[in-house]
Amino acid sequence: MKKEWTENYFDKLYMKYFLLTQKEEMTEQQTTFIKTFLRPGGRVLDTGCGIGRHSISLAKKGFDVVGIDTSDIYLSFAKESSIKEEVRNIEFKKIDMRDMDYKEEFDGVINLWSSFGYYDDETNFEILKNLSEALKRDGILIIDIENRDYLLKNFVYETFKESDGVFILERRNYHPLTSIITTHRFFIGKDLKKEYIRNIRMYSATEMINLYKSAALKEIQVFGNFAGEKFSINSKRIIIIGKKA
Repeated sequence: MKKEWTENYFDKLYMKYFLLTQKEEMTEQQTTFIKTFLRPGGRVLDTGCGIGRHSISLAKKGFDVVGIDTSDIYLSFAKESSIKEEVRNIEFKKIDMRDMDYKEEFDGVINLWSSFGYYDDETNFEILKNLSEALKRDGILIIDIENRDYLLKNFVYETFKESDGVFILERRNYHPLTSIITTHRFFIGKDLKKEYIRNIRMYSATEMINLYKSAALKEIQVFGNFAGEKFSINSKRIIIIGKKA
């Protein structure tokens, strides 16, 4: 059976250069924005939680948080971080979003930092339905992804950066019939040479709104960033928020 790109992509190198480099100030802004839509002290599910930065931040704000991911490395780091920071109203579990079976258990479900769109359209929608079904009545679903319209308007075929003597090169290709962007990433350094492929389905705001409606979500709002600015074609992100019908 062919391995999925996610099995190789989310490893220690990705954690070092793309997760641990995220600033606490940004995480604080994101969770402060999210907090305004959730019931105070409610139960929150963080799907694709990674190293737990949003989960821990929300737990510190008084929410009862469950973080799920498929990476043993990331979950172990998240658990250690929560213990170190003495955060007790939180737990981390190894669960694939495709296999979730939560039913009406959470006041809020979040899926942040482009953790949606990893599979084919049918599977992506099944995941969205799983997220919706995990919500209690009037619970809130918040998804944060890149804005396809902005990406295509400002498409960057190749980027290159250096960090700690490691060179990171990315080459991208957009497939218009599937709306998938394929990213070929190379890490090159002393005694290091690795490459990765990422395939992610990019959505427009209109597509996401229609998916939300099909997943029994209402009162849908779309923002362009975590400062709460109005969404536009020039917004780098799609932050879409809906309430369980």
